Amino acid sequence: MDLVQLFEPSPTTLLIFFLMPFLYFGYHARYWYAPAVLQRLDFLLAGFSIVLAGLVVVKLIVSREYSREQMMLLFLHVAPLALTLLIISSAMRGLMPRARSHQQQTGEDLKSQTGYNPAPLNTKVEQYGWGDLVIADSLKEELVSVVNLLKDPLTAKRYGIEVPKGILLNGPPGTGKTTIAKVMATNAGMAFFALKMDEVVSKWVGESEKNLSRLFSAASRHAPAVIFIDEVDSIGKMRLGGGQAWAENLLNHLLQLVDGVVKSEGLYIIAATNRGELVDPALKRAGRLSKVIEIPLPDFDSRARLFALSLSKLKLADGVDLQHLSQITAGRSGADIKEICNRAGLNAFKRESQGKKRDYLVTLADIDRALSEVLS
Repeated sequence: MDLVQLFEPSPTTLLIFFLMPFLYFGYHARYWYAPAVLQRLDFLLAGFSIVLAGLVVVKLIVSREYSREQMMLLFLHVAPLALTLLIISSAMRGLMPRARSHQQQTGEDLKSQTGYNPAPLNTKVEQYGWGDLVIADSLKEELVSVVNLLKDPLTAKRYGIEVPKGILLNGPPGTGKTTIAKVMATNAGMAFFALKMDEVVSKWVGESEKNLSRLFSAASRHAPAVIFIDEVDSIGKMRLGGGQAWAENLLNHLLQLVDGVVKSEGLYIIAATNRGELVDPALKRAGRLSKVIEIPLPDFDSRARLFALSLSKLKLADGVDLQHLSQITAGRSGADIKEICNRAGLNAFKRESQGKKRDYLVTLADIDRALSEVLS
């Protein structure tokens, strides 16, 4: 009864009541892709409207001294409430089947909306060390120097060194940029998070940006941590006329998150690309991906070590010259060399499968055939 006495109809309260239908349309526009949320909000708004309608009815009953104008004003308060309930009632007929359909969507669709839960990749199951890299000594020295800064940023600052918060690994495909990033994170004692476009990008409006935020939030909880962005040019592409709006929005949101990393302690970004010229200049600005490390194709010595490492578990026939293999694969990536060795083993398997006895021997002919298959 106290609430009834406090409620006095006026043009202001009438205006507030007329905002109820607009409130309905407002949250429906915001949560259109979340039918379950809309159901709960509709029930809340309907319940609130019924309570207000009951308040108006009770006020009509107890307020016998109201003038005709006041009674008319009080009656008008019922109109927006009735309209709101009518809208909700009509919408619920279409919303409830849509909510049931939403719950029956495929696992892929549900994952794209609510199931993206990023976790660190360099767990005890997957650890990387410098021994996993076959690179030039000069490149290794540069990487080790950067890792030492990441491991002890406070000491670096005492020497006046600005520790890079964002690093861009630029080099041809197959040069091991992803492995390099994992090695850097592991040796710096940091959690390793990978931004995978097929997991982040969603067909639902605004969900891609939310997935990006989830990734950065998860990395922040596991700090110190590295966020690895492979093929960063696919997100931070050159902003040319005619670009898709969703890509622009995703890039702008990524820039905001990167700026947040710059201000955060214990968070770092390592990005990789084989098309450095396509990376948006805004991403390479000072304070973002400002440290660029070139990852070249393996030189002669590195190719020789790669062949030796990849063929070490195989039984090689006489006449296989690793130095010669290194010479004829100039300009090829480490991934190409690993593929050559893998195909050589496959060729030997097929060849010996035709006979009765297996020698488990990889011949020069097996390797030559693999070279022609990969290098052609």
